[in-house]
Amino acid sequence: MKPAPFIIRLETVDSTSTYIRTHPELWDRQFCAVVAREQTAGRGRFDRTWLSEPDLDLTFSMVYRPSGSVSDLSCVTIIAGLAVYRALKPFCGSGLNLKWPNDIRWENKKIGGILCELLPGPGGPIVIIGIGINVNRTRFPEEIEASAASIKTAAGAGQSVETIFNETVRSLIELLADFRIPLDESLIVEWEETSQSIGSPIRFVLRDREETGVFSSIKTDGSLRLITAQGTVVDGYRGEVLFQDDE
Repeated sequence: MKPAPFIIRLETVDSTSTYIRTHPELWDRQFCAVVAREQTAGRGRFDRTWLSEPDLDLTFSMVYRPSGSVSDLSCVTIIAGLAVYRALKPFCGSGLNLKWPNDIRWENKKIGGILCELLPGPGGPIVIIGIGINVNRTRFPEEIEASAASIKTAAGAGQSVETIFNETVRSLIELLADFRIPLDESLIVEWEETSQSIGSPIRFVLRDREETGVFSSIKTDGSLRLITAQGTVVDGYRGEVLFQDDE
């Protein structure tokens, strides 16, 4: 039997992840989820702002206490991405896909994002898993209009934000309760089959030199296999990669 989440509901907050980070009394509560009707200062990758609309979008963060040592967040991000994918697939259909490292997309547009943060807790490391999902909005700011979507635009009908929240939390607990490194090979295969990142052209930095190449695969320790434009295989890569649509 999987553990039940402890849920804190907020009307307005700057960031649900910041709320957890500044309330250490929550760090011992495995799978504590903080969800907000309105988030005013959400963050994404590269310190970008995560924009959300009250009552239309889902923003929440979850406390995860790994049972073993975690020094790199890639494996947690992989599992969190798979969990969100599984939760949203019944609503979004075949266009849903994952983009490395933390984007949930419908076709080629971003529908949600994941940001994991590692904290040195007194009883061991704490991971805060922050998740934002566009649920029912159909209009977006001009700067992201061409690259953003929502479950409503994907499904053609509005959905219950509460239902999406419950399904996503359930899926997260289902996968994280059995989390271990190295990851099970079947999870890597599932992630790669649901992603459009594999085989995509990328830029990355290797030995202080920028390289171009393709994203080849993910290893069970969360590192990457990349292939340079010259055909050299780079195994165990843990740096940043930039895709063409990141430009």
